[in-house]
Amino acid sequence: MISALGLDLGASGIRAFSSASNKPISEVALGPTAASREQDTVMLIGTIAKELGNPKFDSVCLGMSGYASLQLDPKVVAQSLHETLQATKVTVTSDMVTGHYSHFQEQPGVVLVVGTGALAFGVSETSYQRVDGLGLGLGDFGSAAWIGHEAMRLAKRASELEANSKLLTALELELGSSSSWPRLLASQEISIFAIASLAKLVAKLASDGEAISHGIMQEAGSHVAQSAIACANKLGITEVAYGGGVLNNDASIATAACLERLHAAGLTATKMTQEPGLGALALAASAGSERLNFLAGENLATTVKF
Repeated sequence: MISALGLDLGASGIRAFSSASNKPISEVALGPTAASREQDTVMLIGTIAKELGNPKFDSVCLGMSGYASLQLDPKVVAQSLHETLQATKVTVTSDMVTGHYSHFQEQPGVVLVVGTGALAFGVSETSYQRVDGLGLGLGDFGSAAWIGHEAMRLAKRASELEANSKLLTALELELGSSSSWPRLLASQEISIFAIASLAKLVAKLASDGEAISHGIMQEAGSHVAQSAIACANKLGITEVAYGGGVLNNDASIATAACLERLHAAGLTATKMTQEPGLGALALAASAGSERLNFLAGENLATTVKF
């Protein structure tokens, strides 16, 4: 058996997976910046290698957010993985690919992942589709960041049209006076992650019956379901796997709204139970993946042998 390592790199950091456990064996809670994505990724590879004790692996697969949308040379990242971990086979791909592989392996299906951001990614026998995953400025409809931002907008709007709401009061306890919000948002003093962290508060208020929050969570579920339905319809497949922080609780308003729409559209929905990093590990350990070969041809993966 080859010595394989799976790496999962997202906005919140990098995590390493090996066959020794189905949990991360090491984690660095520091994500790359958009301005220096490639340089930061190389730095994080070095950091996680030190955390692991500078071991050597035959094969490494890195699934990373932004692979398909940000300017980045995957061969530079592959070279870093080779030099740092002595790997003779290196694969660099998108975390939506490793997330899909962790659940479906070589089978067709759509993964709907709703965390800080939101996207639906599907692969059939002959094609693939991505819906959303465009960032809060352009998309991420129904994501935690969308929920938090929508809560700020609607709570402030309600206070100006009528009176202060329970939602506004709760948000101001987290963020300070709403009179400062325009400045905080314009100057980016409040991060996307801080906005996304408000989703848990909104979900709790929604379950307690707060009207604005309830509407936001229902709409979030509807938005993400629309993404999955569009993705599945374009590919002609019916299997959907859902996951991410927003959809983790099957009893939540957002999850219930999402599942209702998916079932109404004739789709079969299953909760994801595997980490994307385990999908990266499976690809690293694989002697050969038809799925990966196909996606490499679509510029969604790069494999280099040294």
